[in-house]
Amino acid sequence: MSNIICLAGLSNSGKSTSLKYLDPESTFIISCTNKQLQIPGFRKKYPKAKIADKKLVGNWFINNNYANITKMLQLISKTREDIKVVVLDDANYLLSNETFQNANIKGYDKFTALAKNYYDLIESCMNLREDLTVIFISHIENCGTDIDPSYRLWTTGKMLTNAINLDGLFSYIIYAERYVDDGSDEVHYRFKTRTDGNDTCRSVAGCFADKYIEPNMKLVIDTINKFENEDNDEDD
Repeated sequence: MSNIICLAGLSNSGKSTSLKYLDPESTFIISCTNKQLQIPGFRKKYPKAKIADKKLVGNWFINNNYANITKMLQLISKTREDIKVVVLDDANYLLSNETFQNANIKGYDKFTALAKNYYDLIESCMNLREDLTVIFISHIENCGTDIDPSYRLWTTGKMLTNAINLDGLFSYIIYAERYVDDGSDEVHYRFKTRTDGNDTCRSVAGCFADKYIEPNMKLVIDTINKFENEDNDEDD
């Protein structure tokens, strides 16, 4: 069973930028939009994927179709042992894209289908090669008020939220945040590893010593791998 991690946050909170710390030799990025990668030198580090001599080469795939993405994930898992991390960048756009495609279809059933497609994608990621880590990058939304906020993973509406609890599918939801220090107008970025009580940020208890950490996706993966694979049993 592969490991899945969600990296969530508002727009321009440093989510995609944190990918620059990953090793491109062992990372494959699936972009669900046509947005350029927020990685210095990405055109050389992440050549677009293609089939050459009946083999998958390259490590950047742009697509927003569930079937195509699932096929690519399975191909990576089966044939690219060099890949250890797969990133689904802007995964929430899979939901919005399908919502627009089905805008003229009436009835509640379409929301159930939307939820099932996203759920099936997450489940398929869980069943990839055991040494793979899959990163879902998603936006968040405030389903509360400005005074009493309540943040969760972004969906396309209450009907979809009622059909599936997206946040509950992840053991790790790391929140990306931007903030301004007192007395300074400079914007800083950080990752949050556990909830403030008004959001769905979460991690397994004991995994991260600090609530706030450097906005570095490699650091997140390394910390989780160390926590899950080390021997924590004490001698009697």
